[in-house]
Amino acid sequence: MSIAACSADNPAGGEGDCVRATDSELDALFDSWNDALSTGDASKVAELYRSDAVLLPTLSVPVADTPGEITEYFANLIKADPEIRMEESIKYSDCNLAYNAGRWVINANGQDVAARVTWVYRYEDGKWLIANHHSSVNPQ
Repeated sequence: MSIAACSADNPAGGEGDCVRATDSELDALFDSWNDALSTGDASKVAELYRSDAVLLPTLSVPVADTPGEITEYFANLIKADPEIRMEESIKYSDCNLAYNAGRWVINANGQDVAARVTWVYRYEDGKWLIANHHSSVNPQ
């Protein structure tokens, strides 16, 4: 059994190395997600998630924890012609794991919904994929 050490002395590189996302890379991951959503193709959004990802969506009650359920959620959301903008985010990255948490506004069917959001990313096979995505409407 080999264990790769995650430290500043072990920069990004080959398999087993630690990769850390910069704040700008995490911003770009959100932009990529938002761009995929704006294509109107739910499968493009779902491709950004790990096969075992969990989605706790803002505008739906059921937990989506299969690729099919995640695709279905976004197919339904796309029907509402969403526009999404980040209002505030806090970013953190460690060895092959990163998160971006904050506040965003989802405009769906012309109505703004202010919510909290968290993405947890895992770095695998040379890219960052969403492992967990949770969004909930701001408390009143």
